[in-house]
Amino acid sequence: MFKTKKNIDYLLAWSVHFLTCSGLISGFLALICVFKNDKISAFLFLGLALLIDAADGTLARKFKVSVFVKNIDGKMLDSVIDFFNYIIIPSAMIYWFKFVPTPFEIIIPSIILIISAISYSNNNLMTSDNFYKGFPCIWNILLFYLYLFDLSQTYNLFLISACILLKFIPIKFIHPLRVNKYKRYSAVFMFIWFVSSFKILLSSFYVLNNNFDYLFLVIWLISNMYFVCLTIYELYRPIFKNIYLKIKRQNT
Repeated sequence: MFKTKKNIDYLLAWSVHFLTCSGLISGFLALICVFKNDKISAFLFLGLALLIDAADGTLARKFKVSVFVKNIDGKMLDSVIDFFNYIIIPSAMIYWFKFVPTPFEIIIPSIILIISAISYSNNNLMTSDNFYKGFPCIWNILLFYLYLFDLSQTYNLFLISACILLKFIPIKFIHPLRVNKYKRYSAVFMFIWFVSSFKILLSSFYVLNNNFDYLFLVIWLISNMYFVCLTIYELYRPIFKNIYLKIKRQNT
């Protein structure tokens, strides 16, 4: 009986690793869609990879993967796949789909690849409370927004360059599933962001034919504002806290 339970735990642990690896297959299919000039399918497969990445960490802890499969570094495996899906594929998309003007179609992806490689190897990338320091390497998400907004190459260049600069500014950006004090709320808003983004991607950001379309757009905007406001709050919270403490000392 004990042996059977151990075998099941072992198989469950390996199944989580295979789930993680399926994100790599999803990214590969996204890359094939890029070469076929199918932007929507490429983003759908990247979205699937993102969904897998959001789920596998929780499953790994639930099934104690590190205990039953000790010789595989799950964190390293996850990082390798994330680098492919979040960095390499978006860099290829910037070049292939000409998101930026011609003189920058090689320069911008090269900069993204270099700074992201350094970022992934940085042991001080996260704060003690699991926030990102500086803009996280979510170039796939950034390109998704640029595709939805359908901006000019010049505006795309400006926004991508701004995010590159934000990599070097230690502003705290939330990780939806790692910051414990916001984890429940962030998981909910991340879910509604996934659903509403899927709907908008399959239709259009600018085509609103009925109340159903307006509803999904409002839900999508609210989910985005949650993460933006939380980042701003964490940026200014120490300032407000110090002001509050000073006022409190003066009144006592």
